[in-house]
Amino acid sequence: MRYFIFFISILLLLGCGPGDHMDDDSMDENTMDSTTTEVTPTSTTLYYGDITNDDVVALDTTEMQLKERISSNGEYPYEVAQALGEELYVINRADYTIGILDSRTNTINDEVALSFYPRSININNSDILLTSANEPAAAVITSNIASDSYTDSSYVEPISYGGENATGHPVWVDDNYFLLLDRTENTIELYHKDSYTPISKLSTQSSVHHVMYKNGYYYGISEGEQNTVSPGIVKFSVANGRITLSIERLLSSLSGLPDDFNSASWGAHHGAFHPTADYIYIGSAEGNVFVLDLVNLNLADTFKSGKGVGHFTFYNNILITTNHYDTFKSFYDATDPTSHKFIKELNFSDQIYSGITMQSHTSHIVDNKLYFMFNTDQDSTLYKIDLEKIIIENSLTLENSYCLMGSFIESTTTGSM
Repeated sequence: MRYFIFFISILLLLGCGPGDHMDDDSMDENTMDSTTTEVTPTSTTLYYGDITNDDVVALDTTEMQLKERISSNGEYPYEVAQALGEELYVINRADYTIGILDSRTNTINDEVALSFYPRSININNSDILLTSANEPAAAVITSNIASDSYTDSSYVEPISYGGENATGHPVWVDDNYFLLLDRTENTIELYHKDSYTPISKLSTQSSVHHVMYKNGYYYGISEGEQNTVSPGIVKFSVANGRITLSIERLLSSLSGLPDDFNSASWGAHHGAFHPTADYIYIGSAEGNVFVLDLVNLNLADTFKSGKGVGHFTFYNNILITTNHYDTFKSFYDATDPTSHKFIKELNFSDQIYSGITMQSHTSHIVDNKLYFMFNTDQDSTLYKIDLEKIIIENSLTLENSYCLMGSFIESTTTGSM
């Protein structure tokens, strides 16, 4: 019996970012002779960290059932992320370890020892880049061993919108260079793997949470500092060991802003590219979505979604928003990125839960179905959305749970009869 395991990674940068689309892989049933038939049953499992119980929940999305709970062996397992090979990483944000989860046995069979609390990871061909939650630092993990810390500063609580985490999401430039988003200094820092201090720095008006790359340029989402600096976008390039700024654009400087612009409450952290056109999406805390062209970062469209709109998922021509602090998801026709047409909202609660990230950071699309977690102050509910009809097809509630980030695994087993 052979196992073929296909992993779907999570997009922030994560964290934290838009969901990935995995096409269903299938194998033909072949008749070897009159008595031998190849059988290919398939199961799909979704893993989420549960920070209430310090464990990992394994969910069967075909049957919409809880398969089992797995102790994380750590504290505050915020994220279950793809690692190299057949493993998942359990990111314990209040522990100096990352748990290594074997999805074949659903056990934590090893761990990575760290010198700081882990924040999030990014993977290149052979190494895993990790940033820190409690220090403005990064480490490179090779063969499940973490390097010394890459840093040049000490922790000072960030004043930008977006919380206490010392760094944003990690970014590989190539197999040797990477970017560290230092939220304590409001800097984007370039490192070489052989140098534990930055070789180039770019200062920004507020901390950068998330960076994306397209056509020779990087685009960083700056979070904003409430009552002082609005969120914005930083366009820059990296070449010859240097970061070069192209444009830094604050949302407050754009023309055609929505009427409820309020620098006291605005904040942003993630962006997304339109899948077929040169435009970028930025969400904001009060619920507006901004669409900017990539060349000059001018405003092409703006529309209203839910409070804390932070992530975007595309399915065909449909744009789906993740509204962290609201009760509904929004669906738009994004065929024309300069003129979005509202399609529908799906509501999941009649109550706002203050201080709770109600819609989980990750949304996953498998076989035309959207999966995501909705949290209250008491439980988490996994929803399955039929994207052809845009209806709630099924749900599964986990009592006394709080689930924020997860990963899908699809396993296909082949045997003979």
